[in-house]
Amino acid sequence: MRQFLLSLTIASAFFVFGATQLKATSFVKPIKFSTGMTETEQAKAAEKLYLAKQYEKASALYSELLSKNPNNYKYNYYYGICALIIDADKTAALPYLKKAMNNEKTPEDIYYYYGRACHLTYHFDEAAKAFSEYASIIGKKANDPFDIATHISMVVNAKNLLDTNLFSEILEDDITDAANFYSKYEFSADAGKLLSMPDQIIKDSKSIKADKPTIFLSANGRVMYFSASKENKSKDIYRVEKDFSGNWGAPIKLDASINTNDDELYPTCNSDGRVLYFSSRGHNSTGGLDIFKVVYNSESRKWGKPENMGSPVNSPDDDFCFISSGVDQYAYLTSQRDAAKGKVTVIKVPYVNLEELSIAVTGKFKCIGEPNLKEATITITKNNNPDYLAIIKTNNKTGEYSIELPGTGVYNYSVEVKGYQIKSETARFGEFTDRSYIQNIYMNRNKSGAENLSINNLRLTEVGSVDENLTANGGNTSDGSEIRAMSYEKLSAKKDLKVVEKAVNKGLFYKVQIGAFNKLPKEVVEKNLSQITDANMLTSYGEENWLKYFVGSETSYESAKNLKETMIQAGFTDAFIVTFENEKPVKGKAKK
Repeated sequence: MRQFLLSLTIASAFFVFGATQLKATSFVKPIKFSTGMTETEQAKAAEKLYLAKQYEKASALYSELLSKNPNNYKYNYYYGICALIIDADKTAALPYLKKAMNNEKTPEDIYYYYGRACHLTYHFDEAAKAFSEYASIIGKKANDPFDIATHISMVVNAKNLLDTNLFSEILEDDITDAANFYSKYEFSADAGKLLSMPDQIIKDSKSIKADKPTIFLSANGRVMYFSASKENKSKDIYRVEKDFSGNWGAPIKLDASINTNDDELYPTCNSDGRVLYFSSRGHNSTGGLDIFKVVYNSESRKWGKPENMGSPVNSPDDDFCFISSGVDQYAYLTSQRDAAKGKVTVIKVPYVNLEELSIAVTGKFKCIGEPNLKEATITITKNNNPDYLAIIKTNNKTGEYSIELPGTGVYNYSVEVKGYQIKSETARFGEFTDRSYIQNIYMNRNKSGAENLSINNLRLTEVGSVDENLTANGGNTSDGSEIRAMSYEKLSAKKDLKVVEKAVNKGLFYKVQIGAFNKLPKEVVEKNLSQITDANMLTSYGEENWLKYFVGSETSYESAKNLKETMIQAGFTDAFIVTFENEKPVKGKAKK
């Protein structure tokens, strides 16, 4: 097995030995570098910086060392790894790593680093060979810091899925700071909305721990996705959906077909929330985080198989946060490709969802005059074709049903209800990007005994459009940057119930507060919020010294409670409910 002097102690011994040899032949004068150090001293300093992960500084010293001693395997080894980590162009690392790999004194992990450099530069066969060599050297060692089997699998996926010829499809690319990549996205009306607090706003908030909380809301305002971890496990994707009454349900973790043992991150969706885009190192990743697409069946309430989106969306490096514009037929994503350390590339690509989405219908049967009659049998055909597409039995307690129809057009409904004649009616579904509908079927018998059937369709976009009052407004603030979450006194459960009972009649509603800003000018807050790509998820309320930010505007306390839990799970851990009356917060009427 290859041996290498990695620790500073052993390295020091090596250089002391070298110094002794020089002393024995005192006529050899040590080379002085621009740093004023000898080669031995500079090599020690460079290695110390490398071990401290100060790769930029280490790289500068190793570059100078290589200019004097280009064949030194240690210098090539360290410089090559530094270049792999910090350089935008990963091909810069290849010649140095290859030279180090050809020296038997270089440690075995050189095969990993060389393989990774080949992988990132689309030399997949060489990458596979280097990774396999590393695997054969370490054998069945329990401690494999690189999880080499996963890298071998990623190279195979990359060879099958990635095509550099498709790079020509990229419309725009822009190198930017990793912390602010959202600010480079442009959103169309049907692209959905993103809620995330910028670093300048939240850096002192106790709500933020390791990661910036982010939630994505579908364009129709009825589905939310976020990624979160529990008990320090990997991050999983959660879905939150509104019910018939427009109330938020509790967050539901997606099943194992999507959530793997690895992290699933940056979930976004199409306009009605049925096409999910997310990033993961699991599934058939081609290297690092890849972007996947998966479709939800609203009838079976099950997800399909995640599909790797391939080139030019994915690369051997990290690719994430895919947001489709829908109607405008392009999408944005962020990638680590061609970016130096601390930078990312925001990429714009043409995109049309080739998945021909079905018509998703969530319906409810109601019998006017007989509210307890919920059970009906619905037979659906199309274009006067006698062969039925579906036979549905409604829930006998709620009257609800779900169905996915194969496309737009006119469908024939035949409704059979106990005690009534079989009645038929048509339902039309038009060409819209959002193909999710709420449907109500009404059966009634008038005073003369005549029976009638009516069917009403309403697109979810029309039912639950994104809250239009979600724009920052108001608030007298002064200079400074103190940030903290505010809370009101708790109500007893009995008082809460009374508030809920009177909410509709009294004009009461509930918002979830996620942040409050003291001594921070409103203009500064709004400017920083605009950098998250869409500040319209938020409403604000200004008091004498505080500017407070909220999400939601719920008439149901249960909906507000679920929304609060969503915010907390997603990372806004200081979130709490505030009761509003006549557009003003009611102090003392909130629940933590």
